[in-house]
Amino acid sequence: MTPESESRAAHPVRVLLLESGSGPGGSVNFVRDLLLHVDHSTADVIVGFYSHNPSKTVEEIQRLGYSVVFFNRKQSIAQKKSARFSALFDRSLKRLRKLRTAATIVFRLFRVQLPLTWRLWRFIKRESIDVVVLNQDVHFHVPGVVAAKLAGKPCICRKAGGIGEARKLKWFLNPCVDLFVSISKATETDQRNTPGTKMVINIYEGLDLQRFLSLPPSRSMRASLGISDGGKIVAAITRLEIGKGLPEFIEMAATVSRFHPNVVFLLVGGEGPDGGALTRELIRLVHSLDLDERVIFTGWRDDIPSIMNCVDIFVHCPTTFTEGLARTCLEAMAVGIPAVVSENGGMPDAVVNGVTGFVVPPGDTNAIAESVLTLLENEALRREFGLRARLRVEQMFDAARNSRQLQAQILQCARPAELFKLRGAPVRLP
Repeated sequence: MTPESESRAAHPVRVLLLESGSGPGGSVNFVRDLLLHVDHSTADVIVGFYSHNPSKTVEEIQRLGYSVVFFNRKQSIAQKKSARFSALFDRSLKRLRKLRTAATIVFRLFRVQLPLTWRLWRFIKRESIDVVVLNQDVHFHVPGVVAAKLAGKPCICRKAGGIGEARKLKWFLNPCVDLFVSISKATETDQRNTPGTKMVINIYEGLDLQRFLSLPPSRSMRASLGISDGGKIVAAITRLEIGKGLPEFIEMAATVSRFHPNVVFLLVGGEGPDGGALTRELIRLVHSLDLDERVIFTGWRDDIPSIMNCVDIFVHCPTTFTEGLARTCLEAMAVGIPAVVSENGGMPDAVVNGVTGFVVPPGDTNAIAESVLTLLENEALRREFGLRARLRVEQMFDAARNSRQLQAQILQCARPAELFKLRGAPVRLP
């Protein structure tokens, strides 16, 4: 080893971890759980956001002592302007919709993407960053990919979604990424089948299981939601967005309520990008099915583990929205409750059909209802599935173990000519 390499090896690798999200949710929660288990003797992590992220999770990250950088606090304004472009052309003739798309792309390129790329490149050079790590799929990180390439730094993408999306853009971006880390078999397969991919390994999503050990009593959460102790709770916990299977959840609730009138159905999650239009439609559907007393919309919640702790059955059956894995499935498993999910993306990696829950065809409302009824009417089966789910999350989705594996790959990618060892975990090339 040369004197220069010995000097570098004596200092932690400088990592810029870029998060594409601009609000709370599973993506930034993963970042927090990862950072809880970083070995600071070998990695110095700076967390970067393309735009301001006003969430409690970011505050937690800062309290852990990590530097957090927001590269564009005005991005939300640009997004609002893009929305005005969209509204203008939506009122026009269909032949102008292609022009709307082109105008939006050009607007974001010159007002958002290029300035972000410049700021990121300057930051990487100024802060002597060794490696850039992208959280979420690569097409959400155009500035990060280009800035890393221009700075001559290795780039890793933790592919946590984006299955089948933006394939033309990925043809350009993929060759610039040195390593893709998939979070499920579905994301791994999708990435391997995308042209330009150099290398892919799979490291499952991980939860900080300590968060699920000392939860408040179920009774207190039920009381805060206005739910009596006697009834069962079936919950969907997700962003309220088209393709997430929410109309099917409500139709399932109507079927189940005919047999179990005391069951309460929770819809937990904030509004999606449509500005609440889907939420209003869901409320109308609830009213038309006479479920106003049975379905509760909680809105966005920051206390998902506590919510999960009072739920009896978790349901997440997206239709057209493809999940990389679905972090909420893991959270349900961590509190020991069975799940009913659709055969969508990476969710079958988490939920084993007939072992920890049920996997049903997407959009099959009858299959969802039958699975929920089976669990409601068989308490022993429900408990058995829950115990197996908790065991599975401990064995496969523990952030403490999976984060060490991810850090090992980051270090190896940053300094491939040097040997590193994490505490108790040898570094191996994928």
